[in-house]
Amino acid sequence: MRQFIAVLVGVALVGSVGGCQPAPPATPRQVRSVGYGHVTVYPDYAELTVDAAFTRPRLRDAVTEVQRVTDQVLRLSKRYAPGRNDVRVSSTSSNKEFDYVKNKQVFVGFNSTQSVTVRINDLRQLSPYLEELLATPISRIKDLSYGHSRADSLRREADVLALADAVKTADKMCAALHVRRGAVLEVSDSSSPESSNTNGYRPSADIELYSKSFGGRGFTVSPELLRFDSMCSLSSVIE
Repeated sequence: MRQFIAVLVGVALVGSVGGCQPAPPATPRQVRSVGYGHVTVYPDYAELTVDAAFTRPRLRDAVTEVQRVTDQVLRLSKRYAPGRNDVRVSSTSSNKEFDYVKNKQVFVGFNSTQSVTVRINDLRQLSPYLEELLATPISRIKDLSYGHSRADSLRREADVLALADAVKTADKMCAALHVRRGAVLEVSDSSSPESSNTNGYRPSADIELYSKSFGGRGFTVSPELLRFDSMCSLSSVIE
């Protein structure tokens, strides 16, 4: 009986020792803030894609016509965009084309399309370039958009402004609570691509050229301001 009691006492002691775990360290009091920064600039280049497309009864004729117009576009574009990689053929395709006549699918010929992407680094040359481009038998100008050659640097500037804003907000919160802000625990940021709004969307324009008459509507080539947005989250110790 005494041996049984001794065993019970031993188990109780082991259980009591195992249960005395050290308390986890207390989480330091924190202040969390969010800051915003943005940089607004005018773009310094434009990009656009030019399509030449023709449908002919014979595929060879469609390809020949497209190549003729594409060569014309390439010669013209290289005068306004002389850089090594400023003008490039971006896509080529050939397909059968059908139309519906009296609810019946009818073969109308072979369609051939070739696209040329152009980057204009001098925006003063954009309007004269488009005027000459419209005099050629192209079928479409698409994805006309604007950007800035220092985009990466401008995004970083927005990041720094957002961080400074987050720090200022945290200091104001601490001052209102009559405490001091201590060491920084965590920082995270997110920046947007250049855009003319705050949603990170880079607008572009498409111009269909079924005929060279715009009916008085016209189109604009005036670039909008580019805006680089950033948001920064900051966590700091409260002393």
